Amino acid sequence: MSMQRTVDSLARLVQLRAHDVDRLTGELANRQALRMRYQDNLERMEHLLDTTAAGDSGCPALASNSAHYKSSLCDLIAAHRQDLARHDATIEASRQALTQAALKHECLERALQGKRQVLERQRHRHEQKQQDQLAVQAWCRNHSHSRVHLSSEAQP
Repeated sequence: MSMQRTVDSLARLVQLRAHDVDRLTGELANRQALRMRYQDNLERMEHLLDTTAAGDSGCPALASNSAHYKSSLCDLIAAHRQDLARHDATIEASRQALTQAALKHECLERALQGKRQVLERQRHRHEQKQQDQLAVQAWCRNHSHSRVHLSSEAQP
């Protein structure tokens, strides 16, 4: 049965695409969790920057240290924002890949359902033909048996 092989192959392909969708869904979830960590870190660093003493204590060494700390923290925040922007681009690419994989899976799933329906109709027609043939054979046997029975009664 060529159609059965087609259905089996298509079913395996649907399974593979479903696996791809699951894998990409997991990757996207991991990336979104990492994004949340980036966001939380940014909020904490900005809070640190806001709460850092202004350095007006009158001690030049303390003021210099505080200014250096704030400058370093600003640089770190800027670098973290750039990393977050790159990560957001990666997330968007992952979403697009997931969408494409889901569409491919859905198309293949529909094709598989269509092929399964065709196969089921073929099986039904084949079964109907077999039943019709059996009915014809039974009728022929009954009819030929009736003839034999009638011809034997007709002979004196």
